[in-house]
Amino acid sequence: MTDVVSYTSVSRINSAFPAIGSISNITSAVIAMYASDVEAEINVLIANRYVLPLTVVSPLLTAIATREAIYRILVQRALIQFPPAQQGQHPLQIQHKDDQDLLKKLEAGDLQLVDSSGAEILMDLTQLETYSTTQGYLPTFHEGDWTDTVQDQDKLDDILSDRDL
Repeated sequence: MTDVVSYTSVSRINSAFPAIGSISNITSAVIAMYASDVEAEINVLIANRYVLPLTVVSPLLTAIATREAIYRILVQRALIQFPPAQQGQHPLQIQHKDDQDLLKKLEAGDLQLVDSSGAEILMDLTQLETYSTTQGYLPTFHEGDWTDTVQDQDKLDDILSDRDL
């Protein structure tokens, strides 16, 4: 298995948290598996906003993927535990929650990804929702019998109020 995944790498994870190698006999292949799983989850969240795979490195995604992989390795291998009295207080758990919040903001489009030079990574505009100016009105066109047509009085009133009479 390769050492590199798109957002983070085994060497980055080991550098960020050297104790991973010394407190368990975890292999590079297992670390890469965790990193790959995190990357897949990130991709699911940003797929509607960005063309994947990204063609440039996003420092934010690198940081999130690295921290999330470390967090999951430590939690899932029971190398750290959060007693009920500490729930929500451990620094790794706080960072995990913050990272999840960042990912939700990316998914919602409230944050824009940038590359290492600070330039915005272009969003995939082909997948964004498009709204017409008639959203909320009854359909204007009717394909049935003309005697079945319905007039949307709200739409007629809005059109009338927009006219200069």
